[in-house]
Amino acid sequence: MWGMSLDSAWVRWWRDDMRALAERINGGFQERYGFAPGEHRTGGPAADEEWPGVPEDLAIFYSVVGEVSLPDVHVGYWVHRPPLDGFPEALSDGRRIVVFGTDGGGGMFALPDAGKPVLHLVEGGLHDGVHDADHVTEVAADLSEFLVFLHRQAADTAGD
Repeated sequence: MWGMSLDSAWVRWWRDDMRALAERINGGFQERYGFAPGEHRTGGPAADEEWPGVPEDLAIFYSVVGEVSLPDVHVGYWVHRPPLDGFPEALSDGRRIVVFGTDGGGGMFALPDAGKPVLHLVEGGLHDGVHDADHVTEVAADLSEFLVFLHRQAADTAGD
């Protein structure tokens, strides 16, 4: 299923596989790492009214998966249930963005209005709801590539 365009069927496959990975992570985590795992889960769909105005791929994702919690995968990753109030909505270079996730290191993941690439916004670059574009890196070509990255990270943590 890798390399496919992001559509509802692909996201359902990704969701189901991530749920299986979460079970494997939780099942043997303490034995592997010496401490109890956090709650690893992939939630159900967000309601249509929760995500107006998001880029198309993110809307497809939210129609199947409303949130993801991977607290013990690498530094920790979360895709937050919309709406995401309190996050920046623009970059200092004028691009509008939608923050959809965070990591355990204080970074945020966002999509510009064009829907790609996935951006990683690091701490220290926020002023009046606008994030400094100098504190942004591209981490994936698009949302599907980012989801594949999360899947690989989860599989590594599960010992696959």
